[in-house]
Amino acid sequence: MLKSISKLFSYILDFVLPLRSDFSIVQGLNEEEILSLPRSEKIPELDWATPLFQYKDRRVKAIIWELKYRENTLPLGTIGKILYDEILSIISDIILFNTNAEFLLIPIPMTENAKVERGYNQSEFIAKAIIENDSQRILLYAPQWFRKIKDTPKQSRSESRIDRIKNLENCFEADPRVEGKYIFLIDDVITTGSTLKEARKTLLEFGARDVFALTIAH
Repeated sequence: MLKSISKLFSYILDFVLPLRSDFSIVQGLNEEEILSLPRSEKIPELDWATPLFQYKDRRVKAIIWELKYRENTLPLGTIGKILYDEILSIISDIILFNTNAEFLLIPIPMTENAKVERGYNQSEFIAKAIIENDSQRILLYAPQWFRKIKDTPKQSRSESRIDRIKNLENCFEADPRVEGKYIFLIDDVITTGSTLKEARKTLLEFGARDVFALTIAH
């Protein structure tokens, strides 16, 4: 619990007090440096989720901030390749038992109002960077099959974890065509995991065979 609170407090500080050097940090990262960023550990209570890097690393924070608030996609060429390899690893295990499996790639959606306000959805940038590596067309990119239908308060403004969960209840809606599919959800960061849990729950309720999540950081 204390670890989760500490991590959430770190996200809040980064939102309120962004460092001006983020741009220069991100612009200076080459492929080798991105590949050597400290990897995140798996999250025991989210064994279906794969975060790549440790958010506490200064360079990782800069990547997230620049992507989320300044539309800086420069590192995504390399990050997209890493995430695609992670997806292939999961798929290779699935097709051992289900050779007819179908796979969807879906970015965590924003409501139309939120997307208009920001101008873009950073999770879509990440998903598109992944799909660029899919020359064999193993994945179907289907953002239109999953929608966020209810605006929710920003996580840093929620009063508590319980409030956060309540705010997210029934905020997503899926297309019936997700039924029977294996789905890879894409987001930038896992904080408490509440958003991804609710998204996964919704997709499973609509008949998805299984749902995995991949993010840049935790």
